[in-house]
Amino acid sequence: VCAGTLNGLSVTGDAQHQYQTLHKMYNNCEIVMGNLEIVLIDHTQDLSFLQVGGGHRGGHGDTPAGLTRATAPQTIREVTGYILIAMNVFASLPLQNLRVIRGTQFYEEKFALFVLLNYNPNATHALRHLRLNQLTEILAGGVYIEKNAQLCHVETVEWRDIMRDPRLEPIVGDNGKACAPCHESCGGHCWGPGPEDCQK
Repeated sequence: VCAGTLNGLSVTGDAQHQYQTLHKMYNNCEIVMGNLEIVLIDHTQDLSFLQVGGGHRGGHGDTPAGLTRATAPQTIREVTGYILIAMNVFASLPLQNLRVIRGTQFYEEKFALFVLLNYNPNATHALRHLRLNQLTEILAGGVYIEKNAQLCHVETVEWRDIMRDPRLEPIVGDNGKACAPCHESCGGHCWGPGPEDCQK
Protein backbone atom coordinates (compact mmCIF):
# COMPACT_ATOMS: atom_id res chain seq x y z
CA VAL A 1 0.00 0.00 0.00
CA CYS A 2 1.29 3.48 -0.83
CA ALA A 3 -0.05 7.02 -0.54
CA GLY A 4 -1.33 8.99 -3.50
CA THR A 5 -1.05 12.70 -4.30
CA LEU A 6 -3.36 15.70 -4.59
CA ASN A 7 -1.35 18.04 -6.81
CA GLY A 8 -3.51 18.17 -9.92
CA LEU A 9 -1.68 19.82 -12.81
CA SER A 10 0.67 21.83 -10.60
CA VAL A 11 4.14 20.33 -10.79
CA THR A 12 7.36 21.12 -8.98
CA GLY A 13 10.71 20.88 -10.73
CA ASP A 14 11.43 19.49 -14.18
CA ALA A 15 10.43 16.21 -15.83
CA GLN A 16 13.35 14.35 -14.25
CA HIS A 17 12.25 15.48 -10.78
CA GLN A 18 8.67 14.42 -11.54
CA TYR A 19 9.90 11.01 -12.62
CA GLN A 20 12.05 10.49 -9.53
CA THR A 21 9.11 11.44 -7.31
CA LEU A 22 6.85 8.95 -9.11
CA HIS A 23 9.43 6.21 -8.80
CA LYS A 24 9.95 6.84 -5.11
CA MET A 25 6.22 6.78 -4.41
CA TYR A 26 4.96 3.93 -6.55
CA ASN A 27 7.79 1.46 -6.97
CA ASN A 28 6.71 -1.84 -5.40
CA CYS A 29 3.12 -0.68 -4.84
CA GLU A 30 -0.08 -2.70 -5.25
CA ILE A 31 -2.75 -0.39 -3.84
CA VAL A 32 -2.60 3.40 -4.12
CA MET A 33 -4.46 4.93 -1.17
CA GLY A 34 -5.47 8.20 -2.77
CA ASN A 35 -4.90 9.48 -6.29
CA LEU A 36 -2.45 8.33 -8.94
CA GLU A 37 -1.29 11.48 -10.75
CA ILE A 38 1.11 11.05 -13.68
CA VAL A 39 1.89 14.48 -15.07
CA LEU A 40 4.70 15.84 -17.26
CA ILE A 41 6.66 12.61 -17.78
CA ASP A 42 9.05 12.50 -20.76
CA HIS A 43 9.23 9.78 -23.43
CA THR A 44 12.72 8.77 -22.27
CA GLN A 45 11.59 7.77 -18.77
CA ASP A 46 11.14 4.10 -17.94
CA LEU A 47 7.78 3.61 -16.24
CA SER A 48 8.04 -0.17 -16.08
CA PHE A 49 8.27 -0.01 -12.27
CA LEU A 50 4.49 0.60 -12.29
CA GLN A 51 3.96 -2.90 -13.60
CA VAL A 52 5.89 -6.18 -13.44
CA GLY A 53 7.28 -7.11 -16.83
CA GLY A 54 7.77 -3.51 -17.80
CA GLY A 55 6.20 -1.23 -20.35
CA HIS A 56 9.52 0.14 -21.54
CA ARG A 57 10.09 0.16 -25.28
CA GLY A 58 13.25 2.23 -25.63
CA GLY A 59 16.86 1.13 -25.73
CA HIS A 60 18.93 0.44 -22.65
CA GLY A 61 20.38 3.93 -22.88
CA ASP A 62 17.01 5.39 -21.87
CA THR A 63 16.79 3.56 -18.57
CA PRO A 64 18.10 5.48 -15.55
CA ALA A 65 20.78 3.52 -13.70
CA GLY A 66 19.53 1.10 -11.09
CA LEU A 67 15.89 1.07 -12.18
CA THR A 68 15.73 -2.53 -13.35
CA ARG A 69 12.64 -4.68 -13.47
CA ALA A 70 13.92 -6.53 -10.43
CA THR A 71 13.13 -3.44 -8.36
CA ALA A 72 9.41 -3.78 -9.15
CA PRO A 73 8.08 -7.06 -7.73
CA GLN A 74 4.64 -5.54 -7.08
CA THR A 75 2.29 -3.85 -9.45
CA ILE A 76 -0.56 -1.37 -9.09
CA ARG A 77 -3.89 -3.23 -8.98
CA GLU A 78 -6.13 -0.67 -7.32
CA VAL A 79 -6.39 3.10 -6.91
CA THR A 80 -8.80 4.32 -4.22
CA GLY A 81 -9.10 7.91 -5.50
CA TYR A 82 -8.78 9.11 -9.11
CA ILE A 83 -6.21 8.66 -11.88
CA LEU A 84 -4.91 11.76 -13.67
CA ILE A 85 -2.77 11.31 -16.80
CA ALA A 86 -1.87 14.70 -18.28
CA MET A 87 0.79 16.39 -20.41
CA ASN A 88 2.94 13.28 -20.77
CA VAL A 89 4.67 12.07 -23.95
CA PHE A 90 5.41 8.40 -23.21
CA ALA A 91 3.81 5.99 -25.72
CA SER A 92 2.11 3.50 -23.44
CA LEU A 93 0.91 3.48 -19.86
CA PRO A 94 2.20 0.42 -17.98
CA LEU A 95 -0.85 -0.17 -15.79
CA GLN A 96 -1.97 -3.42 -17.41
CA ASN A 97 -2.76 -4.97 -14.02
CA LEU A 98 -4.99 -2.17 -12.75
CA ARG A 99 -8.43 -3.64 -11.99
CA VAL A 100 -10.31 -1.10 -9.90
CA ILE A 101 -10.55 2.69 -9.56
CA ARG A 102 -12.67 3.31 -6.46
CA GLY A 103 -13.28 7.03 -7.01
CA THR A 104 -13.32 8.02 -3.34
CA GLN A 105 -11.96 11.38 -4.59
CA PHE A 106 -12.72 13.01 -7.94
CA TYR A 107 -10.67 15.16 -10.28
CA GLU A 108 -12.55 18.38 -11.12
CA GLU A 109 -15.36 17.21 -8.82
CA LYS A 110 -16.65 14.35 -10.95
CA PHE A 111 -13.96 12.32 -12.74
CA ALA A 112 -12.26 9.11 -11.58
CA LEU A 113 -10.19 8.77 -14.77
CA PHE A 114 -8.94 11.96 -16.45
CA VAL A 115 -6.62 11.80 -19.48
CA LEU A 116 -5.73 15.10 -21.19
CA LEU A 117 -3.16 16.61 -23.59
CA ASN A 118 -0.73 13.68 -23.71
CA TYR A 119 1.26 14.65 -26.78
CA ASN A 120 3.99 17.02 -27.95
CA PRO A 121 2.69 19.29 -30.75
CA ASN A 122 6.26 19.81 -32.01
CA ALA A 123 7.31 16.15 -32.15
CA THR A 124 6.01 12.64 -32.70
CA HIS A 125 6.18 11.66 -29.03
CA ALA A 126 2.73 11.03 -27.59
CA LEU A 127 0.60 8.67 -25.55
CA ARG A 128 -0.69 6.07 -28.04
CA HIS A 129 -2.33 3.41 -25.85
CA LEU A 130 -3.87 3.29 -22.38
CA ARG A 131 -3.81 -0.52 -22.31
CA LEU A 132 -5.81 -0.72 -19.10
CA ASN A 133 -6.73 -4.24 -20.19
CA GLN A 134 -7.66 -5.50 -16.71
CA LEU A 135 -9.73 -2.46 -15.71
CA THR A 136 -13.28 -3.65 -15.09
CA GLU A 137 -14.61 -1.30 -12.40
CA ILE A 138 -14.77 2.42 -11.75
CA LEU A 139 -16.91 2.38 -8.62
CA ALA A 140 -17.68 6.11 -8.53
CA GLY A 141 -16.98 9.04 -10.82
CA GLY A 142 -16.80 9.54 -14.55
CA VAL A 143 -14.30 9.25 -17.39
CA TYR A 144 -12.77 12.17 -19.34
CA ILE A 145 -10.36 11.41 -22.20
CA GLU A 146 -9.86 14.32 -24.60
CA LYS A 147 -7.24 16.11 -26.72
CA ASN A 148 -4.72 13.26 -26.86
CA ALA A 149 -3.69 13.64 -30.50
CA GLN A 150 -2.32 10.12 -31.05
CA LEU A 151 -4.17 8.11 -28.42
CA CYS A 152 -5.93 5.09 -29.92
CA HIS A 153 -8.47 2.56 -28.68
CA VAL A 154 -10.32 4.74 -26.19
CA GLU A 155 -13.42 5.13 -28.37
CA THR A 156 -13.48 1.33 -28.72
CA VAL A 157 -13.87 0.80 -24.95
CA GLU A 158 -17.42 0.41 -23.63
CA TRP A 159 -16.88 2.73 -20.65
CA ARG A 160 -20.45 2.29 -19.43
CA ASP A 161 -19.64 -1.35 -18.64
CA ILE A 162 -16.82 -0.16 -16.37
CA MET A 163 -18.43 2.89 -14.74
CA ARG A 164 -20.80 1.93 -11.94
CA ASP A 165 -22.71 5.24 -11.86
CA PRO A 166 -25.38 4.98 -14.61
CA ARG A 167 -26.10 8.73 -14.44
CA LEU A 168 -22.70 9.61 -15.87
CA GLU A 169 -21.79 9.78 -19.55
CA PRO A 170 -18.15 9.11 -20.47
CA ILE A 171 -16.55 12.12 -22.20
CA VAL A 172 -14.23 10.76 -24.87
CA GLY A 173 -13.26 12.76 -27.95
CA ASP A 174 -10.64 14.57 -30.03
CA ASN A 175 -8.12 11.73 -29.70
CA GLY A 176 -6.14 9.72 -32.28
CA LYS A 177 -7.64 9.41 -35.74
CA ALA A 178 -5.59 6.88 -37.75
CA CYS A 179 -6.14 3.93 -35.42
CA ALA A 180 -6.08 0.24 -36.25
CA PRO A 181 -9.43 -1.53 -35.79
CA CYS A 182 -10.07 -3.97 -32.96
CA HIS A 183 -9.19 -7.60 -33.67
CA GLU A 184 -12.15 -9.42 -35.22
CA SER A 185 -12.51 -11.61 -32.10
CA CYS A 186 -13.19 -8.56 -29.89
CA GLY A 187 -16.65 -7.69 -31.20
CA GLY A 188 -15.66 -4.04 -31.63
CA HIS A 189 -14.59 -3.42 -28.01
CA CYS A 190 -10.87 -3.36 -27.26
CA TRP A 191 -7.91 -1.65 -25.58
CA GLY A 192 -5.60 -2.28 -28.55
CA PRO A 193 -5.40 -3.99 -31.95
CA GLY A 194 -4.48 -7.53 -30.84
CA PRO A 195 -6.66 -10.49 -29.85
CA GLU A 196 -5.25 -10.18 -26.31
CA ASP A 197 -6.58 -6.60 -26.13
CA CYS A 198 -10.30 -7.44 -26.21
CA GLN A 199 -12.29 -5.67 -23.50
CA LYS A 200 -13.21 -8.13 -20.75
